[in-house]
Amino acid sequence: MEERGLKVFAPEEEEPDKDSEVFFNDKMLNNRDLSQIAAKVFRKKAGLEKEFRVADALAASGIRGFRYGEYATDLHLNDVNPEAAEAIRKGLEENNIEAEVHEEDANVFLSEYGNYFHFIDVDPFGSFTKFLDSTARAANHTSFVGLTSTDNAAPAGSYPTVCERRYGSKPIKNDFMHEIGLRIYIKEVFQNFARFDKCFDPKVCFHERHYTRVMGRVTESKKRTNKALENIGYLSYCKNCLWRKFERVDKCPECGEEVEIAGPLWTGKFVDQRFTSEMLNEMPEDWEAYEFLERLDAEAEIITPYYDIHALASNLGQSSPKREEFIEALREKGYPVARTHFSPTGVKTDAPIEDLKEVLRDLKA
Repeated sequence: MEERGLKVFAPEEEEPDKDSEVFFNDKMLNNRDLSQIAAKVFRKKAGLEKEFRVADALAASGIRGFRYGEYATDLHLNDVNPEAAEAIRKGLEENNIEAEVHEEDANVFLSEYGNYFHFIDVDPFGSFTKFLDSTARAANHTSFVGLTSTDNAAPAGSYPTVCERRYGSKPIKNDFMHEIGLRIYIKEVFQNFARFDKCFDPKVCFHERHYTRVMGRVTESKKRTNKALENIGYLSYCKNCLWRKFERVDKCPECGEEVEIAGPLWTGKFVDQRFTSEMLNEMPEDWEAYEFLERLDAEAEIITPYYDIHALASNLGQSSPKREEFIEALREKGYPVARTHFSPTGVKTDAPIEDLKEVLRDLKA
């Protein structure tokens, strides 16, 4: 098989599992495209063109590492599975890429390289949280990390007790639950890195299909870490009128009903528009990930969790308008608004809930 001109030696599997010997999942192409371009942009912005040390801690077929090989001056690919390591070595030879191959537990591998790597990718089965401590140790004082999780049911509210046990946060299952889940994950990454006096700054974080991806810059700074703590907080949500805000209250200020509380979670931006704008300049426009990145870039500055148009219309007991009509009506009122990558029927806006409902009523009329 090939991806972006690179040969891969592994069976193609749509739904790989932890028992797969070596796998290649073509459904993760957007993830790999975005990660490769993020690595390129970070290397340039950090001035690391002459020395760029990269690690793929759970390399599997090696395709991620092969793609990072275009930029890395010191590339390390690790997988505890001997069959995977053999496939990686074959791929390195066929693609004429130099790298050091390791066959260790990912935590052991990363822990052997304290403060060494400029770019670390962790793409496991399930959650990445068990690898956070070793990733934080291995991250250089100026570095970038990318972490993938397929454990989305718990932080998205399907298993609240599991979420509280694993991530120390209470989720809510509602129409924007995947944004809540993403923000719980970012909080978890930030707090784990903070324990090592390293500040995790989200740059490109998103949810797609069956997985969540958290990518950001790491700097070793107590001052930056202390300042960023203000982005850890709670979300109040009213299931009666659909009001939501990043603050902790008992009663909904709109309708007076009791609210649900999610958190602690990340309350700041999960996309840095300056970073994604540079990624758009570097990414080929014919890649499918380009349109996805455009949506991330467009919603970057709007903090309020997204609204689902169908949920809003249902709350009013009316049919849902076309999304573009709804967006245009909000813009005419002067509110910032954008499509969200989370849902085809979702929009990001900081318009008050009553104004959103007024727009829906006007569109119905």
